[in-house]
Amino acid sequence: MAHATYEVTWLTSILKDFNVHITLPSTLYCDNNAAIHISENPVYHERTKHVEIDCHTAREKVSQGILRMSHVPSKANLADILTKLLFPTQFKETLSKLGVRNFYAPT
Repeated sequence: MAHATYEVTWLTSILKDFNVHITLPSTLYCDNNAAIHISENPVYHERTKHVEIDCHTAREKVSQGILRMSHVPSKANLADILTKLLFPTQFKETLSKLGVRNFYAPT
C-alpha cells in the first residue's frame, strides 16, 4: 500500500505540472480490510507496530484528503492478473475487464 501511495502522490504531482486538473481525493482500491482500517485510523496499537512505517505515508495522505481507501473484493481485484496465478477462466474474465483482446484469435 505504501508503494501505491507513493505512485499516486507522484502521478498527482506530475499531472499538476502538466496543468491537468484532477479531482481529489484519489481512490486507492485494496482487498485487505485490515490495511484499510489501519490507514484510516490514527490510533496506534502495539499489534500494528510492525506496519506503522509503511502505513504512516498512506495514513498521512488520507488525513490530508489526497487519498481515499476503498475496499474491492478479492475476486474483483484487477491487479491480481499481475501478481497471482489465476485459473484460466479467472484469467480470461480479468483480461476482458481490462479491455485486453487477442488480435490473433480466429474469427
